[in-house]
Amino acid sequence: MSGFSTGQDDAELRATLTEVTTATATALLVQRGYPNAYMSEARPIQAGARACGRAVTIRFGPMRPDLAVRLEDRTAHMWQAIESLSLGDVLVIDCGGDTRGGTVGDILAARIKRLGGVGVLIDGAIRDPAQIRELVGLPAWARGTHGSGYPPYLVSLDWGRPVRCFGVTVLPGDYILADDDGAVAIPATLAVEVAEAGVETERKETFIRGLVEEGESIKDVYPPNEATLRRYEASKREAGR
Repeated sequence: MSGFSTGQDDAELRATLTEVTTATATALLVQRGYPNAYMSEARPIQAGARACGRAVTIRFGPMRPDLAVRLEDRTAHMWQAIESLSLGDVLVIDCGGDTRGGTVGDILAARIKRLGGVGVLIDGAIRDPAQIRELVGLPAWARGTHGSGYPPYLVSLDWGRPVRCFGVTVLPGDYILADDDGAVAIPATLAVEVAEAGVETERKETFIRGLVEEGESIKDVYPPNEATLRRYEASKREAGR
């Protein structure tokens, strides 16, 4: 039975998911028929960063003069997507892997954070990573960095629709979980299940790793046999879990 109450604010769910590694979440999604959820080329701009939030999506394409908008045009998709953000959201930007211009710099990052955004995921380039890392403090993942802004090279095509990000289909409202290893898109309908199963998996693997560190043989404890699982359950009872 789920430990999350119906209608509960998702802050607790997001906090629980951040206790799960992207590797564990990926394995759980594969078991549930989602083999294409992991974004291996999503590189963090700050070591040790972890984030989990709901996806707000925007899609870019190569620049065309007839699609260009003035930078001061606040009706452009980029501004609409950013201004739609609320507490617990992650801005997910599909640039098709194009790194010729940075889509988010320090000023946009500051606005994202002020609105409650908890992270940025860019299948393209980020601008001002040092300032975003050190001054703004917004966790971000990108394919690369670029000193130029995006307008000479890219144009926003739409937002709030499914996108392809690092080879993964991301729907608005998916939960994006990201850490040092990369990022993973978790369908909203599976978020609670992945959170609960993921925390249990992390605890079990921590227990088994402890046995190995104490000198026990891999063949005796991993994958865990029935005896190891009984020892794990006993350790949970001792810990009051």
